[in-house]
Amino acid sequence: MKLKAHEVESWVGGLKAGKAPALVLVYGPDRGGVHETAKAVRKAYLGKDFDPLQYVALDESALTGQAGLLSDEAAALPMFGEHKLVHIAGANAAVAAAVKFYLAKLEGEAAAMVLVETDNLRPTSPLRKAAETDKRAMALPCYALEARDIGRLIRQTLEAENYRIEAQAMDLLTARLATDLGIIKRELERLALYKGVRDKKAEAGMITGEDVEAALGDQTQGDYDRLIDSVALGRLDEADRALARLEATGTSAARALALARIHFQTLHLALGQMEGGTPQNKALSAFRPPLHFRRKPLVEQQMRLWSSGKCARALEILNAAEKACRGAAGGLSQAQAGNALLRIARAAQR
Repeated sequence: MKLKAHEVESWVGGLKAGKAPALVLVYGPDRGGVHETAKAVRKAYLGKDFDPLQYVALDESALTGQAGLLSDEAAALPMFGEHKLVHIAGANAAVAAAVKFYLAKLEGEAAAMVLVETDNLRPTSPLRKAAETDKRAMALPCYALEARDIGRLIRQTLEAENYRIEAQAMDLLTARLATDLGIIKRELERLALYKGVRDKKAEAGMITGEDVEAALGDQTQGDYDRLIDSVALGRLDEADRALARLEATGTSAARALALARIHFQTLHLALGQMEGGTPQNKALSAFRPPLHFRRKPLVEQQMRLWSSGKCARALEILNAAEKACRGAAGGLSQAQAGNALLRIARAAQR
């Protein structure tokens, strides 16, 4: 049998050892998500503190030429454990043959559960077809998270630590994080450790943009700042070079666009305040976290080049590019992001 990606978390949460399938296949392009899901399946089936004899790990090489080994391991129950889990890493022909043999020989209730953890599989993959078509098996796909899913995960994780998060901090964090579930969880753990343990009975603490920058800031952020400032100042050559540097490091086009959008949203707000009579120094306080002293003159120069109306048009371009990039392949999304940013850079000097 098979589930849709959005159904996986709920299914794993309800998994019970007494009613578990004989085989669970966890697969997908999100390697972190695959690993985290496999860990959750193991915990749900064996419990937190299980007897080591209840758990057997096999790899592809162990099954090569031994299709019956999986069935033998699954049938050999531990002396003192009620349940046993056989965990396989990989999905080559030997694994597929072993799984096919195991399901064919299985009679009645399974004495153990077999858990297969692997990368993405095509619908025509023998292993995936076996898991999806057999009623005693379950296939769990893991795909990269969408922005709304990342936002929900951020809130749930921080609320569990008795923290709330500001809207701008959420934008920064969502833009900064990858879409790999494993990486996201590690980064959120870093952020929670930076803020410290908070009494669950106390009033919820607040995560700010400054907290995100301090806990998760990296060298790549400087490259993003250079790209955004070059775009906002209309420096086409510098913007082009900054884009090339980021692409060379495998940077996400979605992240570049999201950070540019946050910058222009804040610039739009600051310019609106200035057009309403607010002094420039006070309007600059709209930027959170506060601008580094080296960036401040660059942003002041941007405020002389842009109006709130021009910023609104730049935001329309960025929003359209973000939408287009969501369904595009990696190379195409990079090209679309680059075109949008360079288009805005040309508009800066008009």
